[in-house]
Amino acid sequence: MSTEPSGSPAPSGSREPFGGRGFRGRLVATIGVLAAAAAGLAVAGAVQGPKLQAATVDTTAVTEVAGSRVVLELNQAIDRVDGELRVEPVEPAELTVDDDRLVVEFERPLPYDTEFTVTVDGVVGAVQQTPATVSHRFTTADGELYTLARRSPDGESDAVLRGAVSGGGDAEAVLEAPRILTFAHAGGAVAAVTFEDDDTHALLIAGIGDEAQALSLPERGWVRSIAGSTTHPLIGFVLDGAVPPGTQTPPQYESALFTLDVSGQNAAPEPVLGIDGEPMRVLDWAFVPGTASIVVQDFDGAMFIVDALGLSPPSPLGSHQEMRGLLPGTTELIVADPDRGSIVDLETGESRENVLPSAELPENAYPGRVTQLTADGTHLLGVLLAVTAADGTVQAQSLLSLVSTSGTALRYTPADGSRMLGYCASPNGRLAAVETAPIDAASDGYPNAPASRDRLTTIIDVATGATVRVQTGGASDWCGAG
Repeated sequence: MSTEPSGSPAPSGSREPFGGRGFRGRLVATIGVLAAAAAGLAVAGAVQGPKLQAATVDTTAVTEVAGSRVVLELNQAIDRVDGELRVEPVEPAELTVDDDRLVVEFERPLPYDTEFTVTVDGVVGAVQQTPATVSHRFTTADGELYTLARRSPDGESDAVLRGAVSGGGDAEAVLEAPRILTFAHAGGAVAAVTFEDDDTHALLIAGIGDEAQALSLPERGWVRSIAGSTTHPLIGFVLDGAVPPGTQTPPQYESALFTLDVSGQNAAPEPVLGIDGEPMRVLDWAFVPGTASIVVQDFDGAMFIVDALGLSPPSPLGSHQEMRGLLPGTTELIVADPDRGSIVDLETGESRENVLPSAELPENAYPGRVTQLTADGTHLLGVLLAVTAADGTVQAQSLLSLVSTSGTALRYTPADGSRMLGYCASPNGRLAAVETAPIDAASDGYPNAPASRDRLTTIIDVATGATVRVQTGGASDWCGAG
């Protein structure tokens, strides 16, 4: 029986009875603190405004196709945007609002292997009116460069080489064979045109199985204008059939366009059919980026949009004298006629005049090949410069310039002892591949398509002229028909 007076403090180490007044007091205080904290969090959440929940961006597609998007999904519907869209590094883009999503659409394909930050200020949610800043950072995928190294004159197999545009490192051989004329790739598949013993052509393909395999051509003959789609597993080429030996029988195919679907292991050439259901005879052709379509021009100058998979009939585009390719990563076709140049929107069929800014060249310079990069007429221009040597002889030197409304800027000059053989733009229009060879380089002697030995391909940044990569070989895949 306890002798402690009622109400006296409990001895040290004793336990307060469960449900005692002290416990109830502390419980009430704790609940009060938690309630206050919850109320504070609720107020803070209400004041903070919309928050980013998820971001979606295809880091490869944004380097391939104009109009690619970054989608920023927020935690509530968006009432309005009072601020501005900022893209760093600066790129032209458009912002639209779709319920709880901010959609950023880029005007041009983005550069390879580049970190971007997309920021939208003043985003006001439908739940409350406190503006918020939403931001997302991403890095675009690196590109690849394929080149052809002809080694057969040295007793080795020729090789199609692949290297990362910005990643550095040595290029790897993805297909090797004797006497490769040319090649194309789509995705991981590479198709190479090789010489038979009678100098007709054969077709090899690697990347769709464990080993490279020979594909039967629809007819014995010669392959030209081979190219791969930059966005779909499709390769196309033009076939000129040969007269069967010992006969006067005309070939079945003449300037006929074929496609290869390289998405599986059973690729086989399929003819592209015209409105009449017969294989089309084409003067020029190109894949349309971001689609499974091909734009073709026949020998009468008529142009058509054709489904490469044959699922729909060709659509006429009118007639033009010359087809000059598509603006990089777009569905806008550049055409030329005697009286004007035009850009045809292949999605709408509408055309507009295409005016290029004039190049500012010295008197001893002669303009050459033009490759248009943007809708405002910015273009790469090959220039032939006549230079008088110390001994009084006139020598020719090829250069590469960038021409825009801001003026003309030199972008590439060959090193001493080498000469520029040609150039072409990358699929996103941000880089150029310049092919060079030693001035005294011998010919490799390939039938009907000789090239200089010891070729190199140098990638330059179009905006600055800086060298990005140097790779063995020439005939870059960027110079293909699509």
